[in-house]
Amino acid sequence: MPRLASKPQAITASPIRRIAALLDEARRKSDIISFGGGAPSLPPPQEVVDFLVDFLKNNPQKSVAYGSTRGMIELRELIAQDLKKYWGVDYDPKDEIIIVNGGTEGIYLALSAILEPGDEVIVLDPTYLGYHEPVKLLGGRVRTVPVTVENGYQPRIEDVKKVISPLTKAFILLSPDNPTGRVVTEEFVRGLVDLAVEHDFWIVFDAVYKHISYGRPTPWVDSFKGARERTITINSFSKEASIPGFRLGYVTAPREVVEVMEKIKQYVSLAPDTPGQIAMIKFLESGIKDRYLQEVVIPTYRKRRDFMYKCIQEYLPEAKTSLPEGAFYFFVNIEEYLKAMGRDDEEFANRLLYRKSVVVIPGRYFGEMGKNHIRMTFVSEPEERIEEGIKRMSAYVSSYM
Repeated sequence: MPRLASKPQAITASPIRRIAALLDEARRKSDIISFGGGAPSLPPPQEVVDFLVDFLKNNPQKSVAYGSTRGMIELRELIAQDLKKYWGVDYDPKDEIIIVNGGTEGIYLALSAILEPGDEVIVLDPTYLGYHEPVKLLGGRVRTVPVTVENGYQPRIEDVKKVISPLTKAFILLSPDNPTGRVVTEEFVRGLVDLAVEHDFWIVFDAVYKHISYGRPTPWVDSFKGARERTITINSFSKEASIPGFRLGYVTAPREVVEVMEKIKQYVSLAPDTPGQIAMIKFLESGIKDRYLQEVVIPTYRKRRDFMYKCIQEYLPEAKTSLPEGAFYFFVNIEEYLKAMGRDDEEFANRLLYRKSVVVIPGRYFGEMGKNHIRMTFVSEPEERIEEGIKRMSAYVSSYM
């Protein structure tokens, strides 16, 4: 066989996707309780489902036809209106918005548009694992800024300053965050924008969880003075509309960035998903999005969040965590238990699945500072199974204490 390219061999396959594959194989075991994946567990709005079914029946060819690389202009116009409504920002739907096949493609296209080999990208540690490998694949280097449970995983501008160099090309900010559930402060965003202006780097703002907030909303980076011309914002419909399988998101950015992203996308995925776009046009019309978020998504997930927090405190008293302000996850420091067991977080997760049929994600997957932690999602299971899963965890660790 001829040689393979060297760059792809240097990147690491997503460990969470490996766990997802394992779960697919194990679904026949009804006793498995999953705190692992981060996909919504709610169905999309029924009005959207009914509309799409009717559209597919009545317009079969149009429903599956190719669209433009930037996506349907009708959807981009609705997105612009939606962002103005929620965040008070104005985007030109023709030139400053591009529809992408999920936030993951949006991240890759955005980084492809701005990175040169040797450029440095700053990320928080821990944070979403999907940033490091695209940066490496594009020839860049990741620099990290540590955050800890002791201050609610909030980053400090002083720590960011320490890793800025002449090679700094971008800072990636995810808020609300995966895995910590942190919502950054306005003070931090203001300081970050000032640094970006001073040192001339991009801010890649990952806002895929922007509506999954249980208190104060995340600060919108583009709305800060000086940020607009140097910010690329990644968005996804997966979380707010509960349609992860449609793989549909969008990016807002200066028109020059959108033009480059469009060129690259033409040779990556050609065009975004047509049925998904049709469905999301309906989602953004007629107040469906507002009703769905306010009456279904946020109340359901807040209730599960609060219940999991109570269970962690009751059944895992030696664990340390903070109540997530947004997103789907608890990031739990279990160092005291690991010391008693003589295991690391990855071994713990593997043995927990084997012995107790409970799935958690090792914290080390999210960065060096994630060691001795586990990520637990509260959206995959109802309350009674959340309690049962944490009871099983308690029984497992108690046998070593």
